[in-house]
Amino acid sequence: MIIKKYLKKAIKVTFYLFSPIIILSILITQPFIKIRLSYQSSERLGDFATHMEVYLSEKKIYNSKNYFDIFILTNIISNETFTNLLKKKVRIIPDYIAYPVFHIIQKLGGRFKFFQNFILNTKFDDNNFSIMRTPCNLIPDENFIKKGNDFLKSINVPNDAQIICLIVRENAYLKKKFPNKNWDYHEYRNCNIENYRMAINAATERGYYVFRMGQYVEKKVKIDGNDKFIDYSSNFRSDFLDIYLAYRCKFCITTSTGWDCVPAFTFRKPILYTNYTPVGNLLTYSPNFLFSIKTHYDYKNQKKLSLKEISQSPFAFANNTKLFKESNIELIENSPEDLKDLTIEMIEKLDGNMKISEEDERLQKIFWKQYVEYFNLKNIKPEISNKVNPLWCSSKRLYNNKIISRFGNQFLKKNLFLVE
Repeated sequence: MIIKKYLKKAIKVTFYLFSPIIILSILITQPFIKIRLSYQSSERLGDFATHMEVYLSEKKIYNSKNYFDIFILTNIISNETFTNLLKKKVRIIPDYIAYPVFHIIQKLGGRFKFFQNFILNTKFDDNNFSIMRTPCNLIPDENFIKKGNDFLKSINVPNDAQIICLIVRENAYLKKKFPNKNWDYHEYRNCNIENYRMAINAATERGYYVFRMGQYVEKKVKIDGNDKFIDYSSNFRSDFLDIYLAYRCKFCITTSTGWDCVPAFTFRKPILYTNYTPVGNLLTYSPNFLFSIKTHYDYKNQKKLSLKEISQSPFAFANNTKLFKESNIELIENSPEDLKDLTIEMIEKLDGNMKISEEDERLQKIFWKQYVEYFNLKNIKPEISNKVNPLWCSSKRLYNNKIISRFGNQFLKKNLFLVE
């Protein structure tokens, strides 16, 4: 291991020395082959998967075949199986070989605009709706599927079983994966897995198998007498199965975390986003998305906040726990009953059995009309809007100027204060 480490360093130094020659070669071939280099962060699977899916989808739409794109990944690879699937679609060169060239071109690009033509910057925000406009780009082969099916067989799950993946965000993953960084600012996103027991049972009673996902978790979950619930994260977790189950599941229940980007974006699976926060960042552009949010309780004034009140607050687009605490806001998680109702609603929606009343539709229209109006940057206080990336704003995420995601029917009826 030590020898390999020093060998990589030696190769990296060598390529720094030969970089001028390589860059000159790139310049000479530019009229014939338009080479671009991209230094892609691969440490966090959610960012990695989304950046690459947006890139592949836009490439398909805009037919950018004239470019010879080369990707350089960071030292830490979040998921080897995902990376191997990706290698079938893009050119990936080890960072100790290609990074020296990228680094020098990037430096030159800071001084000479011409060299910026050789840098490819991928993006997380799918502002062109490219993912929903294209089919999946990463398609597992027969061997991949057989390997996954063999695993299901080994734990007595039928190959034709309907599977739900459940992932509930906790502190365990980031603390164990990146122990030298303080992740307290992300605590507002955490939720209690125990609240999902009723949802799990409701799904399994309807014939679904529920897999609890997560590379690192704080505690195991056992549901006595329920053999259709699999605490996968505590017993079977692997890089391969993380990707296989994302591909294989019928839909995913999540609190919005990194891994869910694989089923949502890489494999275009329906997603039930529960306890979603911050409210201003709802993804409004897919019929596959169903939402609930955490209740924002102002304990100073002892009241639950409406959409309008949230939109005019510093935490409308907050990505830091500190903002909620400074604003005297307690984030209240969805109740077990709420989560059960949301899960049943998603199952009925996908099975074609969801009954939508006129009252349901009326409330949906009111909710989304208010949501788009209140969270439009034009209508938000300047001291808030100036700190918000425009691409995060829901007014920028309307597909054909329409909201096509849904908010939980029963959840909205129980929380009418949101729209009053």
